[in-house]
Amino acid sequence: MKWKIFLLIAVISSAVYANSFPNSFHFDDQHFIVENTYIRDIRNIPSFFLSPKYLSFEAAFTSHYRPLLITSYAINYAMDGLRPAGYHAVNLLFHVGSAFLVYLILQAMLFRNDAARLSIVAALIFAVHPFNSEVVNYITARSSVMCSFFYLLSFYFWIRFRSQKGSYFYIISLLAFILAMLTKEIAITLPFMLFLYDFYFLRGSLRRYLAYLPYVLLVIVPYLAYRIVVYGHIVGGTRPYMQNMLTQTTVLLKYIQLMFLPVGLTIEHDIKSAGTILNATVIVAILLLLLVIAATYVLFRLGREWRIVSFFILWFFITLLPTTVIPLNAILQENRGYLGGIVFAVIAGVVISRTKRIIVLPALIILIIVFSFLTVQRNIVWRNDLSLWNDAVAKSPLSARAHDNLGLAYMGIKKYDLALEEFNKTLAINPQYYLAYYNAGVIYQLQGDLERARWAYEESLKISPGYFRSYYNAGIVYKKIGALDKAIASYEKAIALDPRHPFVYNNLGVVLIDKGELKKAEAVFIRAIGINPRYEKAYYNLGNVYFRAKEYGRAAEAYKAAVRIRPDYREADEMLREALARNERIFSSPPE
Repeated sequence: MKWKIFLLIAVISSAVYANSFPNSFHFDDQHFIVENTYIRDIRNIPSFFLSPKYLSFEAAFTSHYRPLLITSYAINYAMDGLRPAGYHAVNLLFHVGSAFLVYLILQAMLFRNDAARLSIVAALIFAVHPFNSEVVNYITARSSVMCSFFYLLSFYFWIRFRSQKGSYFYIISLLAFILAMLTKEIAITLPFMLFLYDFYFLRGSLRRYLAYLPYVLLVIVPYLAYRIVVYGHIVGGTRPYMQNMLTQTTVLLKYIQLMFLPVGLTIEHDIKSAGTILNATVIVAILLLLLVIAATYVLFRLGREWRIVSFFILWFFITLLPTTVIPLNAILQENRGYLGGIVFAVIAGVVISRTKRIIVLPALIILIIVFSFLTVQRNIVWRNDLSLWNDAVAKSPLSARAHDNLGLAYMGIKKYDLALEEFNKTLAINPQYYLAYYNAGVIYQLQGDLERARWAYEESLKISPGYFRSYYNAGIVYKKIGALDKAIASYEKAIALDPRHPFVYNNLGVVLIDKGELKKAEAVFIRAIGINPRYEKAYYNLGNVYFRAKEYGRAAEAYKAAVRIRPDYREADEMLREALARNERIFSSPPE
């Protein structure tokens, strides 16, 4: 029976998401996947577990320890390269697995003959709900769907452990929890959910609670210690904590609205930070949330089905607790509510399953058709950057980030005038949005307007002096306008901010050659090669250093290395022949 249910969920989900497979990479996919050279060699996988620096192309996005997530990207790349369809397929598989686990969990919690009806209804609704469409369409949101799968797997085997006393169920649950923690930090709430399950549905001695200790001592404590050692703190944040928690009251209500009435779904929700508890919106949100909590207690006192609803209402709040407490860049992202969104599926499952049998199937079919249609429509919105960010701007017209990313979408199709219009709109909304200056600088640079490009990069750095890309691009512009000292300073600052990128060292070395500082240039190119031994440009430019120093034999070796890596490297091949010829003339000349 269970395999038939899995097959049903898989077939329906695949049909609903079939039109998502041609969709492109989006937003954070660029630095996590497209530009991330670390995932292009599967031999790097062991290193992913040793350091978080491999997670992203940009050091600013390596503040998470998610080695299993980046491992999945590396496997995807080994199989599919940069074809998005394969990445979407993996996200969909985790989503199907999560929906099936919803079915298994409810089956295990209900213990009665008609449990199958409620469980199937909830699982199918969860599988097609448009609120969950972001985790399939947005590849970076794999962190949410993948972590949720292991979270649910661990929870399911905990239920089996409590009901059947098998120690192997406990071991599987603990291992699944470890996998969840290696995927995304939100898994840290799981031990509390295990405790809450026991409190809701079991009775026993205090010895029962010893089973939580390995989850805490073997997983959570080492993880927190790792964060202290590597990052110097357990949690960071982009806003004051109290301000964030007040703002998150409205976010929690927005998640509830999107689950029960999935209208207004978008990649960018324009929610303003709440400065004080006296804010009318915050007061209303707190009152409504208190009503929900009160309903949770009332439902707890009713029959087992309603107690399950009560449990999953608390599940919603607890699984969202990390993002409620910790201030993140984006105030609301739909994929963050993926795990908590199970509550709607459970409520819908209970309500539909308790109606007359003759109504159950038609009600389920209608709901699945409506949700499937809305999900298919969301898939169309996610087709490319232009459609995605046009939708975001239409729904959040006062969002600076939405306009900035729409500008990037126009830039991607070379509609530079429209892109600049969007960057100007971004700065009109938020004059401190440094990325709009940087992106405008890229356009000016592409158009050959170096003075305006220089100005734009300098403006971005006035606002955000820690932005690696602005220093790197400014270095390119400074070199082109002949300001070599400024170019060197910019490249050195870029390296100080993020020393992992060989192309920055390469560009710095080229400027040093132009200044005649050959020894410094040699050291820089050797450093670039040390980071990436297959970086042919660094070998070529190292050859140029030796050629200028009249060390033609060493120059020839460097050029040979460049040609071995890239046989069609015409400039390196020409310089190799010249270096060999000059070296031969030196040794063939008679001594004076």
